[in-house]
Amino acid sequence: MAVIVHANENIDMALKRLHREVLREKILDTAREKAYRIIAATIDRDKRREWKKMKRRRRAARRRQSK
Repeated sequence: MAVIVHANENIDMALKRLHREVLREKILDTAREKAYRIIAATIDRDKRREWKKMKRRRRAARRRQSK
């Protein structure tokens, strides 16, 4: 992965391109996964927590809307 900065290009624009490329290739996510041992149960727990949070918010919104 590399970004070539052209002579007439602003350094900020080149950094933006680099950042987009890092996000597109998921380099930070991969590094984070490899840095720590993540157990499958932890991933499942986090997914359940997220779902529970969304469910709670939807139900609350539905209750507010029906009043």
